[in-house]
Amino acid sequence: MAEEIQNNKTNGADGENTIYIGKKPTMNYVLAVVTQFNSGQSKVTIKARGNAISRAVDVAEIVRNRFMPGISPPGSEGIKIGSEELANEDGTKSKVSFIQISAKVGQAASAGESAHLEGQDNVIYIGKKPTMNYVLAVVTQFNSGQSKVTIKARGNAISKAVDVVEIARNRFITAMPNPSGPSITIKSEEVQNEDGTKSKVSSMQIVLSK
Repeated sequence: MAEEIQNNKTNGADGENTIYIGKKPTMNYVLAVVTQFNSGQSKVTIKARGNAISRAVDVAEIVRNRFMPGISPPGSEGIKIGSEELANEDGTKSKVSFIQISAKVGQAASAGESAHLEGQDNVIYIGKKPTMNYVLAVVTQFNSGQSKVTIKARGNAISKAVDVVEIARNRFITAMPNPSGPSITIKSEEVQNEDGTKSKVSSMQIVLSK
């Protein structure tokens, strides 16, 4: 996947109440989302590409946990991932992953949202290894007969998780559903730091099925 390619609209909302996430501080976008809801909007969409995907999930979780408790984590119908082809400065074209999160006031949590999959063998946890290592792991799981593979990531690894899904789906596994097919959930998890303190980190779970 190409590195992050920024959209010109990165600091506000368009006519469809979409906030485009770019390189500004996370709280700038949190404020933009909260302002939209406080102005009477019942739905706000957060969109990001490339490396900004992790920040988009952080924005959604900070809004929900700190400022808008009436918003539940969006279910799969409210989260979309995919790939877009964009023109580079040198005139060439490349594909970049994107995420689109639609948050609604009073939105009900999806039925499978709190599913605990830690003990399942076909869960792939995204870390600091090269992206293609995880793509190979996904493809290997499906080639071994699995009909469903779950990908989990936290924090900055969320962007890589979306890249893994898109590369696997577009290049190696032709039987994958369309971009709206994967079941996706986002939430915040409490983790213990090296100094013994605890902090919350955004996480994403993507379930792929053949």
